Amino acid sequence: MDVTHEVLNELLVIRPQNRIDSSTASAFEARCASLIDEGPAKVVIDFSNVDYISSAGLRALLVAAKKARSQGGALTLCGLNGGVKDVMAVSGFDTILGAHSDVSEARAALGG
Repeated sequence: MDVTHEVLNELLVIRPQNRIDSSTASAFEARCASLIDEGPAKVVIDFSNVDYISSAGLRALLVAAKKARSQGGALTLCGLNGGVKDVMAVSGFDTILGAHSDVSEARAALGG
């Protein structure tokens, strides 16, 4: 599971690549937890380069969101497209976590 990240003015931007499924979700979850531990706790996960997410991936997102909240922050999503956007809409994750067009919009939603 390829995951890149950057910190932009007290905002952690996590960028997974390709697929988040049963074979990659645990690595994605562990990477997110590690990055959130390092801070900051305001987190955007940019799905621009993700073409598939399974229920295991959705679970990993919930774990990451809880981790961010436990550290006084929040987590939201951006860059949803295609099937990933559909999965987020059907599951309600776009409403629960928020879905934004890009990092700038997501930053504004997190109050930063």
